[in-house]
Amino acid sequence: MDNIPMYQSSMQQRSETEVSKLLKQAGLKFSDFSDIPLPDIRRAQRGAFPDMRMAHLASALRDEFLQKPITGDLLCTRVGFQGASPAHYIPRPIGSYDYILIYCDDGQGWLELDGNEWTVEKHSAFLVPAHVPHKYGANPGQPWSNHWVHFQGKQAAEFCELVFPSTGSPVIHLPQHQEMAACIEQLYQFMSKVHTYSTLVAATGALSQLLGVIQLRMRSSEQRSRTADENIDKTVEFMHRNLARKLPLKELANIAGMSLNHYGVLFSKRYYSTPIDYFNRLKIQRACELLTTTGMRISEVGEQLGFPDPYYFSRIFKKIMGISPRDYR
Repeated sequence: MDNIPMYQSSMQQRSETEVSKLLKQAGLKFSDFSDIPLPDIRRAQRGAFPDMRMAHLASALRDEFLQKPITGDLLCTRVGFQGASPAHYIPRPIGSYDYILIYCDDGQGWLELDGNEWTVEKHSAFLVPAHVPHKYGANPGQPWSNHWVHFQGKQAAEFCELVFPSTGSPVIHLPQHQEMAACIEQLYQFMSKVHTYSTLVAATGALSQLLGVIQLRMRSSEQRSRTADENIDKTVEFMHRNLARKLPLKELANIAGMSLNHYGVLFSKRYYSTPIDYFNRLKIQRACELLTTTGMRISEVGEQLGFPDPYYFSRIFKKIMGISPRDYR
């Protein structure tokens, strides 16, 4: 998902405002919000989250099972769910010992990581590596409900890089909601039991399955996206070869192998323009070349580029270039 700093900053400021209200109600005084320790924020937030449930591993058991086979490679330390609350705000200025996976079940949130900020939409997820400063929270106007999973282990970094490569956005869209919810629920059920070696091995298996499913769906989504982009690019190449024609949108969509609506949406996302506007700009770009390098009459230039009506050609030219073809020449 694209970085949208101004909007995100607004969401973060509103999140801090909501938490500030809880802190004041709890009798905490502060001059700078960033100076408040996270435990104080968490205590003030108690009771603010509907439908919360959580299972976590005691620190002594965590240290013990990190030394054992299987669980030492990948160990879930905490898993839970919380309902929508405008006061959800978690700042970790020095990061966490855990790798943290957040899956947005509904609503909208935000993430600040490595100096960048992202919107987290419904059915999207992000993973924060251990020891990396970060903040995240709800959009108070549309607060998210979310699942969270914390984990450690010798293979945690490898799983993190596999699922969320460091070269890309930390936020990915995962529309397979039922599959995601089922994987997280299975992990929660194992973590809710008495923490024996057997149950934690089962939890490690469930966590491995969850991360494996995410990377599989992400790769499938990337492949579909690449294929769609390639098909969109084919239509642009077709435009370049057919500047003298009028190209119906339906013909372009057929070349891309898409419906009219889907083609229009994906084209605009890739080229920041509608297909027809983009095609007209290609035509006018060529018109500028002909007006500069040849002695063709303006009407001849327009006709060569699929504008038999010289008045319409002049109107399109001026709309795009800001001046008439005559003035341009």
